Amino acid sequence: MKRAEFINMLEKNPQLKKDLFIRGFLITDKRIKDTSTFPFYGNWKIKESSGYYFMAHNLTGMHLYVTEEGNTFFIMGHAYNPFTKEYEEEKILAHIAEAYGTSEYMERVNDITGVFVYGSIVNGRLEYLVDPSGMQSACYGKLEENFYLSSHPQLIGDLCYLKMDDFVKELIQYKWYGRVMGPYLPGDLTSFSEVKRIVPSILYRYDGKVSHKRYWPLKDMKMATEEKEYRKIIQEGAEILKSNMELVSKKWNHPWISLTGGIDSNTTFAAGNGNYDKFETFSYISAEKEVPDAAAAKKIATHFGLKHHEYHIPSNNEELELFEEKRELFRHNNGYVAELYDNEARKKFYLRENTACDVEVKSWVSETIRAYWYKHYGRQSFPKLSGKLFRNLYKIFIFNRRLAHKIDKLFDEYIKKYEYDKIPDSYSPADMHYNEVTWGSWGGLNITEMKYCFDITFIYNNRRFLDLMFRVPLEKRISDQHHVDMKRYLNPELADMNIRIVNMKETDFRAFALNVIFTINSILPF
Repeated sequence: MKRAEFINMLEKNPQLKKDLFIRGFLITDKRIKDTSTFPFYGNWKIKESSGYYFMAHNLTGMHLYVTEEGNTFFIMGHAYNPFTKEYEEEKILAHIAEAYGTSEYMERVNDITGVFVYGSIVNGRLEYLVDPSGMQSACYGKLEENFYLSSHPQLIGDLCYLKMDDFVKELIQYKWYGRVMGPYLPGDLTSFSEVKRIVPSILYRYDGKVSHKRYWPLKDMKMATEEKEYRKIIQEGAEILKSNMELVSKKWNHPWISLTGGIDSNTTFAAGNGNYDKFETFSYISAEKEVPDAAAAKKIATHFGLKHHEYHIPSNNEELELFEEKRELFRHNNGYVAELYDNEARKKFYLRENTACDVEVKSWVSETIRAYWYKHYGRQSFPKLSGKLFRNLYKIFIFNRRLAHKIDKLFDEYIKKYEYDKIPDSYSPADMHYNEVTWGSWGGLNITEMKYCFDITFIYNNRRFLDLMFRVPLEKRISDQHHVDMKRYLNPELADMNIRIVNMKETDFRAFALNVIFTINSILPF
């Protein structure tokens, strides 16, 4: 849909205007005079500090701390600190600002959990980074004389009248683009060549031009091969999760746990032990395959006395008001790079109208430490770091070698640009790809869309927690033994219920078939 047609659609359905770039934000050095019309429609708040304009949708957390010297520290989104037990962003920012310029500074940044972009403006220089797994989708660009940092590339595109990049157009039309984790762009690409995605583990600077450097992981780690060491890691990791759940219960009025029979959400639920009176749980059924998960969720919640909500998603688009118009809104919000399929659209539109939580406690980020790509392909190892490896983990290009070559070159440049050569060998390239590319691009985009329903948080999204879990031997991560052990540590009673619904994607045959495709894709010549 062209810009004029999209704006006309919003004029005909003004109730949708408040959802344009919902829970989004923009930081820019350009003063935008009129925020009453497209694309803001009067639904955004504005603050000015240290020469920048901070703009946020009314449902977005925008937190600024200004020092006596006039320097600004900010969090766009939300954060909480399981080590200091602080859940108010302004106090978290004050604690971080106190250490600016010392070796302790980045340690304090790495302490925080949440979904956010964190940054500072000190002596006129802007620095910024995204949360550990890129669950807060974010991008940046300098266009003409002005700088923009936003949650939505399309917002920058709307303000600057940008056109979709030709290569992106070619890629999203590729028939396999929607396969392997769904539709998302490779590397640091967005819809526009002038705008780049903010990559997790990278610290960016802007002082007239953009520069960046990798800040994690740069230190080699010692694998916990001894049982005593391993048990210590399980205890430390579980305590971080427990503290985070306690902070979530204090930070939000109506936190709901997205509960299934899977190991991820089971561990999340276990971490809430001792605070179950502050939480409710929910599950949904949008297809027959989700019935066992919903039944397991209800059994767990009932056993521990939590109120449980089970939602049956309509099977017909016609049952939902303004279905096509809302889907068009989603297309625009995601920059036209990720088609919202009918079942996913129905789920989001229905949950938006029928849930009463103010935050969903979700478990996605734990897939990184569960060695997802190893399980997905049924492998114990992967080829060495290269653009080809990253391309093979990204999508299947067996029958389009010309496009495969383009993606290889793109990832070669991406690997060099973001200093993957500095990452110690103890951190698997496959895990780094999953955390920084798959989560950072696909995950962040999906969470941005899901926040149409309610805010979302992840108790696993903590740099120190991820670093701790990467010390667990690979075989234990593949088998989920560390999750099983954390769940037992956190809630032995839940562990004794022996509930585990295995995702069909984890079956041995599927992994074997995918590994055959991966291998063919790796060895085919250009």
